Amino acid sequence: MPEVLKRRRTAPADCVLGHEIIGTIDAWGGEPPRDVEGRELAVGQRVTWAMAVGCGDCFFCNNHLPQKCERLFKYGHQAPTGDVPTGGLSQYCMLAPGTPIFRIPDSLSDAVACPANCATATVSAALRLITETHTIQNCSALVVGAGILGLTAVAQLSVAGASQILLADPDSKRLELGRSFGATQCIDSSDANSLSTAIDLETEERGVDIALDFAGVLPAVETALTSARVGGCVLLAGSVFPMDELGISPETIVRRMLTIRGLHNYGPADLKLALRFLERNQTRFPFHKLVTATFSLDQAQKAFEAGRDLRPIRVAVTQEG
Repeated sequence: MPEVLKRRRTAPADCVLGHEIIGTIDAWGGEPPRDVEGRELAVGQRVTWAMAVGCGDCFFCNNHLPQKCERLFKYGHQAPTGDVPTGGLSQYCMLAPGTPIFRIPDSLSDAVACPANCATATVSAALRLITETHTIQNCSALVVGAGILGLTAVAQLSVAGASQILLADPDSKRLELGRSFGATQCIDSSDANSLSTAIDLETEERGVDIALDFAGVLPAVETALTSARVGGCVLLAGSVFPMDELGISPETIVRRMLTIRGLHNYGPADLKLALRFLERNQTRFPFHKLVTATFSLDQAQKAFEAGRDLRPIRVAVTQEG
């Protein structure tokens, strides 16, 4: 494996990477496929599908956690079951039986639609979990991390009616972009004192109602936990790789009455919400600006190098480039 691909997570040697995928239907075996609404699909139709496919019958599937299925299949994360790749960095991707398939609205460009089946759907899942215990309308929220997840979260919070949306990130260019996605204040997270002061000023020293971390690094998680008010909600979704343990006193959680939610991946219903959100709000927020470089499939290595060296929001790999 090229050195540029060696990062913080592993995958089987014969795994074809790429899980944030869209494609057009080329062929199928047996009966024509149907989308999640039961509508028959046709050759040439542009579709996306759930990244994590559950069996629909195990303990976790029956408890609304299909992404934690006991017989889980994940695109771009594991070895194929046959000779056809099951990842996005390939000319073809074989869909596993039971995969929830979604039509992509004609109004959505590939660049806007492609993040739906991971980034946008994950944010939709995050807000769904938050609303089980807290109200977003008129709330104050802190989003830590201004990557595609964080920017999408800012946009979804704005549409959901949050009155204050603070975005924290050390990258000034990403923060500047955050304002166009609905952030009411953008804060340099590399200066802990400035971040704390800004939160105090915006919330009359109470802390935010809701704090979401999409950066995943330990300081970002700590920022989210310390920024929430008494009785607030902290949603952690960025920590998907090994790191040092987090030091937090149980007394702190108890006395501050915090609700802490962890989120990994999403369910099919969240992908449906994600596509609907993008379709309705693609002109309100500049999602088209988030893909800053496009490479052809045979330039995939260059795409990885660009991601490493330039730290763009998103790099796209397409059949043609």
